[in-house]
Amino acid sequence: TWKRLKRQERRKEIEDETGIRAALNAYTSSLSFSADSYVLNLPKRERSQMIREDRLPDVKQVIASDMGLRLLYRNQILTGMEDT
Repeated sequence: TWKRLKRQERRKEIEDETGIRAALNAYTSSLSFSADSYVLNLPKRERSQMIREDRLPDVKQVIASDMGLRLLYRNQILTGMEDT
């Protein structure tokens, strides 16, 4: 369950002597997103083409993608730490 996962993460955070896990958890917890807008970081030509073709992602897709990528990087860092 969610509570069990949170307890396990908290225990690992306490056991982590480097503080990296706590820092990553604090960073992730403090993220906030706007449900109304996002910034599309593409060259103007690509951005214009996506607008003309009505291919812009909606805000929920952008947030899910962003969080997924952040969690992937977080997990890679933590896995690397555990492997050393």
